[in-house]
Order: sequence, then C-alpha cells, then structure tokens
Amino acid sequence: MNDFRKMFPKAESIFLLAVLGGVFPILCFLAGWWGSIAILPEESIKYAALGGLLAGILIDILLLKRWLVRAYHMNLTWLAVIYLFYSAGLYGFFMGVPVFNFLLGLFAGFYMGLRMLDNGKSKAEAEAAFHKTGIFASLVLAVACGLSMWLAASDSSTAANINGMLALRQPLSRQGILWMAGAGGAVLVVLEYFITRGMARWAYK
Repeated sequence: MNDFRKMFPKAESIFLLAVLGGVFPILCFLAGWWGSIAILPEESIKYAALGGLLAGILIDILLLKRWLVRAYHMNLTWLAVIYLFYSAGLYGFFMGVPVFNFLLGLFAGFYMGLRMLDNGKSKAEAEAAFHKTGIFASLVLAVACGLSMWLAASDSSTAANINGMLALRQPLSRQGILWMAGAGGAVLVVLEYFITRGMARWAYK
C-alpha cells in the first residue's frame, strides 16, 4: 500500500465514486433539459431535467457498484470518453474559459497512478503510461484553448468585453488580447503534461 492510501484511506473511494458516479446523473440531467426545450413548454423543462437526473441516479444505483469494483480494469477508451465528457462540461459551464479544464489533468494523473499501482505494473510500464496520459491531457486542453482562441477571434466584441470586465485604465487591443491568450494557453498546455505526469507519479509511490 502506498503512502497516499495509508494517509487517506477513504479518499480513493470518494474520488472514484464522484468521477464514475457523476457521469450518468449529469448526462441524463442535460439530456432531459436540452432534449425537452423544443417539445415542452418552458415551465415544464425543469421537470424533464429532474426526470433525467433521477434516471441517472437510478442507473448509478443499478450499476455503480460494479463499475467501482472494476474501476482499475476499465477499458481506456471508455476512460478517455469520460475525460472528454467532463472536459466538455467544464468548458461549457465556464463559458469557453479553458483555465478550469487544466485541473482535469490532476484527476487523470491521480487515477492513472493508482491504476498502475493496483495492477502491479513495473516502474518502466507505469512511466510509459504516465507519459501517454500527460500527452492526452495536454492535447485535450490544447483543443479547448484553440477553440477559445477561435471564438475570441470571431467575436468583434471580445476586446470591449474583457476591458470592461477588468476595468482596465489602458484598454488592451483585440490583437493584444489574442496574443496574451495564445501565450497563456501554450503555457497551460505544457504545464498540463508535467502536472498530470507528476500527479501520477505521486499517486503511484
């Protein structure tokens, strides 16, 4: 048992429960919400969303225990889909600001470190997996940053919105904002790789 499991015996279970258990309630809630907009009156949409949430909770009641038992043996494709799901959710929730997507790399690294430990992988095998996980997290973040840059470049009011939000005495030009956003995004993408891999190594020890 590694140092983390000794110090926080329940944290691992809570982490897996939150990550795996959150998918279907959130997904069904959003499906109920957005899927009912075109077919239900406005005052009824909230009931459709609530129904979706309850359906997601029911799925968890029926299947979550099985998923938790197999948490470290799940197909990596499904795990990538779950990661993309949360990444898209965060991106939308924060209205296209990808800074918070950066945090997902920590969770991916944490999971992968524990997965390699649980499966008894050697240090060399674990390092190879950590490298791939870091690359994957960085690529997803790069796509999010690129999309944000494209949206900002397409919106003529970007500069006015940012200058007004920050109440800058010397307003930034649109081009200056895009250059700063590009540089900041590049730094985040590079950091994502090292943060993800570092977290995986810590969880593996």
